[in-house]
Amino acid sequence: MASTWAVSDWHKRYEHDRAVNSKIIKALIHDIEATWGADTLARLGGFPKLSYNKDSRYSSSLSANGTVGWTLHEAETITKREDSVEIAMTFQFPHIDWKFLQSIYGWSALQFQAWARGDLLIEASMPQAVVFHTDNVLEFFIDGEPYFGGDFYAYRRAPLVLQLKPGTHRIDVRLIRDVRAMGGILPPTLRVNIKAEFSAEKLAVLSDKMILPDLVDGKLASHQGSVSVRNDSDDWIEIVGLESPENPLDKLDH
Repeated sequence: MASTWAVSDWHKRYEHDRAVNSKIIKALIHDIEATWGADTLARLGGFPKLSYNKDSRYSSSLSANGTVGWTLHEAETITKREDSVEIAMTFQFPHIDWKFLQSIYGWSALQFQAWARGDLLIEASMPQAVVFHTDNVLEFFIDGEPYFGGDFYAYRRAPLVLQLKPGTHRIDVRLIRDVRAMGGILPPTLRVNIKAEFSAEKLAVLSDKMILPDLVDGKLASHQGSVSVRNDSDDWIEIVGLESPENPLDKLDH
């Protein structure tokens, strides 16, 4: 497979009347075999080291003239709530002749990577615990720190939780279009959802992930059960047991 790359860009600002403002500003895409392949931007120091310049040009065998540059791309939808903001984005790059490339490289021509950059503004008087859901994303950087193992299949079972200080935080997202997961359609489409939400609890109880014994005559049939929790604080938390507030006699030990 050829190590080639093209460029796109996305720009949108989200106003949140309580604490979250986010602005998507830049995106860069290139082609290679999933995450185990080399990143062609590494020779430039990696995408997080690049600064946006609308006049910058990069060599690419995807583009008809052999070069690509930065462009603007708006988020498809924006969902704002009191304590969260979520954006949905679709990338297609219609200026690339995907049909011609597929005739040469086969299905692998439709499998490419993308880099995107945006800003998340935390408006608060103190650090906030922020939960990140990154649907169809495998790797990303926040303020230059790498985080691998996003949510490529959008299960939303293990989001990233960070303590972020008030102010602007830069987010660099590595996007991957995998033919086996997303299909070999033309033009190839890459869709992602990114959600940032505040967590008000130090220990978040995931009620939709509970597995509990049956209730018989007002009592639990067993002392065994499974309750999924997530530590949203900076400190270690030890789970010693679980009690029902309605009936203290019903208790699950760890």
